[in-house]
Amino acid sequence: MMKLAIVTACPNGMVTSVLCARLLDAAAQRQGWSTSVEVVDVQRPERQLSQATLDDAEWVLLVSSTPVDMQRFVGKRVFQSTPAQALADVDAVLRRGAQEAQVFVATEQAAKQAPRIVAITACPTGVAHTFMAAEALQQTAKRLGYDLQVETQGSVGARTPLSPQAIAEADVVLLAADIEVATERFAGKKIYRCGTGIALKQSEATLNKALAEGAVESAASGAVAKKEKTGVYKHLLTGVSFMLPMVVAGGLLIALSFVFGIHAFEQEGTLAAALKTVGDRAFMLMVPLLAGYIAYSIADRPGIAPGMIGGLLAGTLGAGFIGGIFAGFLAGYCVKLITRAVKLPQSLEALKPILIIPLLASLFTGLAMIYLVGRSPASPTSSAPWAPPMRCCWASCWAA
Repeated sequence: MMKLAIVTACPNGMVTSVLCARLLDAAAQRQGWSTSVEVVDVQRPERQLSQATLDDAEWVLLVSSTPVDMQRFVGKRVFQSTPAQALADVDAVLRRGAQEAQVFVATEQAAKQAPRIVAITACPTGVAHTFMAAEALQQTAKRLGYDLQVETQGSVGARTPLSPQAIAEADVVLLAADIEVATERFAGKKIYRCGTGIALKQSEATLNKALAEGAVESAASGAVAKKEKTGVYKHLLTGVSFMLPMVVAGGLLIALSFVFGIHAFEQEGTLAAALKTVGDRAFMLMVPLLAGYIAYSIADRPGIAPGMIGGLLAGTLGAGFIGGIFAGFLAGYCVKLITRAVKLPQSLEALKPILIIPLLASLFTGLAMIYLVGRSPASPTSSAPWAPPMRCCWASCWAA
């Protein structure tokens, strides 16, 4: 009975790796072969095949589209294939492997330690460029013989998160991001920054520049890098990226309510009315989210509360998206100003982010939205909570 070791690895996630492994294992079992299977998972190295199991196998079938440590297979008959080939015809891959597998010999280049790089890709929407840049970097790294691990921070959060061990062993950290990425876990490591577009179109140059030009960021240099990477456009895109899921969810829920009839939601108590209500409430949160995360991009977490309050006021006062954008930038820079200007004794410093900054920034942003963008408070004799809208001060100045 032939003994076969199957090792699969795919950079796009575990699904393809597991699918290839199961199909190959089933096909080998049908031929009466004895198999040992490993699905490469950098987060769980304990699951890899032991050296004794590899030594016992007659040959190794390696199905991979990402760099794999080949030193484990020195002296073994190895046949390499790709996930696409394996999924297309597993029986053909097994036949070719049994016939064409050759003893793997460690060359001088393979024996030499390959450069180790960890990378993060992130774009404002977390949909297209995030994963396209990651794939381009992985394919180029494989061609160059580099050891690369990529964490994609997409719209559903971080996929394939970098392990502390991978970060510790890396020669450099590549941040291919168009939005802010937390760098606390990379303290003391060399960091190279670029956009996802550069990483996608010039992946080889990006990897080589990262190895050659990566530098440890001190607090000062980190601040400079952050300043260079931020701006009005980037803050706006950060807000949009957090708002998009609410737009999609609200829009689809409202669309579902129309399935029962274009006016079905007008009948209270029906499912259509419930779907329309939920969708409308989701849309009500769009502008607050936009403003809140614009402020977050500018001033970090202390900016969220005043930004969302300003965004909610923008929606309530009929200022729409333009008002929300104004509120986000106003709240963000207001928080930054308060953070720098307000000096407290050390014993009271802890109150700044949870009391002083939210209170003062929310007060200033809220009043600015009411008196500059929206409506004025009603007079004491008015029965309505708000008086008719006053003319915006900008419009008054323009008319003057």
